[in-house]
Amino acid sequence: MSNPNPARSHSGRQRDQRRGLVAGTIAALVGVACVVVLRALSGLISILDVLADLTLSLLPLPLFAALLRLFGVSAKAWLLAGLIAALIVAGALTGRHFAGATAGSRRVLWGRGLFTAAFSFAPLAVLFLWATGFRFPGVLTRLESLVALLLLAVAVIVFGLTLALALVLLRRTDPVPDHTPTSIATPALSRRRLVTQAGLAMTALAAVAVLGREIGRVRGSERVAAGAPGEPPEPITPIDQFYVVSKNLIDPGEPEPDWTLRIDGFVERELTLTAVDLRDLAGSTPDFVSTLTCISNPVGGPLISTARWTGLPLATLLERAGVRPGAIAIVGHARDGYTDSIPLAEALDPTTAVIWGMNGQPLPAAHGAPVRLIVPGLYGIKNVKWLERLSVVDSEHRGYWQRRGWTQSARVKTSSRIDSPAPRGIVPADRAGLAGIAFGGDRGISNVEISTDRGATWTGATIEANPSELGLSWVIWRQAWTPAPGTYTLTVRATDGTGELQTAGSAPTLPDGASGWHEITAGIA
Repeated sequence: MSNPNPARSHSGRQRDQRRGLVAGTIAALVGVACVVVLRALSGLISILDVLADLTLSLLPLPLFAALLRLFGVSAKAWLLAGLIAALIVAGALTGRHFAGATAGSRRVLWGRGLFTAAFSFAPLAVLFLWATGFRFPGVLTRLESLVALLLLAVAVIVFGLTLALALVLLRRTDPVPDHTPTSIATPALSRRRLVTQAGLAMTALAAVAVLGREIGRVRGSERVAAGAPGEPPEPITPIDQFYVVSKNLIDPGEPEPDWTLRIDGFVERELTLTAVDLRDLAGSTPDFVSTLTCISNPVGGPLISTARWTGLPLATLLERAGVRPGAIAIVGHARDGYTDSIPLAEALDPTTAVIWGMNGQPLPAAHGAPVRLIVPGLYGIKNVKWLERLSVVDSEHRGYWQRRGWTQSARVKTSSRIDSPAPRGIVPADRAGLAGIAFGGDRGISNVEISTDRGATWTGATIEANPSELGLSWVIWRQAWTPAPGTYTLTVRATDGTGELQTAGSAPTLPDGASGWHEITAGIA
């Protein structure tokens, strides 16, 4: 018998490699979807969390800042989408190699699929163990780490077996390559091809639906403060409109009923406190109002909200534990492995508090239940959520975001914003008016000024509401305005409670918060 046509043989190998790419893509979609489902069922961190953290740590700061400006609160969802895409590409390439290694076999090679799974699992397992041991210490117990590894193994096995099966199904849609004239397509073979393609397409679409829903969930977990369009916010932000930002793809859920808060480190007496202990220590401590803003909030941005908080001064706990001489800072440890620190002087300030209530309700999980820190005057990165431990230390601690280039001090800069009219809004002259917010951290706001002529002249606005008696919140300002029809450039600036004017100098959010005057263009009809 003569050798087969070399050109035809080469064409067949290329076609088989394309089938490998398709099979690898489908298998990767199913495998990653399996990771997402098992993550949701178990509540344990997954390889996606590890890869997201590693990606953030490796991104150069200028690129990180550029992506943050580009995607805003959607950045985390885009990161997840990018990671999923990278895993799918890796799966497709693995499928191409698998096709070449199995040499056109039309029999399902389950063993080869398991070998591919094991080969894929080994580096992922090492990466997972390294991350949970060194980057997220204490987040998982030994048993939970073992369970998380087993779940990862399940997902990788699903990938390997799906790859083996999908590739053979695709190969069987062609006639048996016996190089005879009878090796031609038949109606039965055409039906088999159609059924196979439809089945694989439905499998892929189901996996895409799972992954799309997960990306949507991550996108929805980040929330900006909402209010009526073209109007300033309410003095106290409703909980469902309070902004939400976190580093996680999946945040910690509801705490265990018997949760405790531990105080340790450079103290005379280590404490383990229950919810009842904290409330007993709080006694009749009054609620207080303060504003929280994210360090990644741009000039005029929405990542700022105000609440009435229920808790007790952190100083009360530190006094009970007995801070030893030489201590310089307090480190907050969260249930998701996040850490950050505040100076001891800041911790002893009577307005710094451990919080378990928000606007008269138990602290929601999205905002840090069971307890969190509220540190008026510092950006949100220092207000640790999902708090489980407070450690007194005698040396500087670089927290999660400091290790990625963000500021250690995180002192809130004075900011102000125009909410009415809306940017590029057009309003009737008889309904024109100016309104917005201003915030000076724990320094308060003493004055707000508006310019309608690009800063040539300034007019003082009326502070309509100041919800914090202690000067820890934003103020709502308004100014009457009766302009002639036309286009206007409006600018706002504020003076804090110490008499210092908000800087006009523009600065990005990275590394220590944005600065500059908020300016918009609006039309009067």
